[in-house]
Amino acid sequence: MNGSLLAHRYAHALGKAIDGAPALEKASGALNAIAALYESDETFRHFLLNPSIDAQMRLRVADHALTGFDAPDTVARLVRLLLERNRIALLPDIARHMEAHTAEWLRRAVVTVVTAAPLTEESGRRIVASLERFSGKTVLMKTKVDPDIIGGLVVYMWGISFDFSLRTRLERLKEKLLTKVDLTDES
Repeated sequence: MNGSLLAHRYAHALGKAIDGAPALEKASGALNAIAALYESDETFRHFLLNPSIDAQMRLRVADHALTGFDAPDTVARLVRLLLERNRIALLPDIARHMEAHTAEWLRRAVVTVVTAAPLTEESGRRIVASLERFSGKTVLMKTKVDPDIIGGLVVYMWGISFDFSLRTRLERLKEKLLTKVDLTDES
């Protein structure tokens, strides 16, 4: 079985074992936190992955990290299970799947909006309101700044990008103009 499918199954099982929206959010947050530590801290990651280190020692280190993130017991049991079965490398994928499942179960859409400059609070509210009308879901917006888009915005939602950037519009205009110039040169 491939890793992504396995991670999906672990995330789905974890979500089904949790009752209620607040508990689901807390579990997803704790799972994201421990996964972020795993991905960002090379020493922590290698310690958990190293089979030559005593299994009980690895469990104690993982438990200590989980306590620091105030992880619910369901998340702690999952991390212990992953360590015992030598599947801890799936942790980041499980966290991503869990975040997607949580959004789905709570009727939320996690959206990333890329702009050339930081959004004002009012602009952010208007974008969220518009996306909520479009999706029919509560929108959780993440923002990124990329000056290369020149102006406008790019929205990433449900694995699809909606590109309203000035850079893309200018590129399309350039292609149109070049196509028209090429046609007139051939006559």
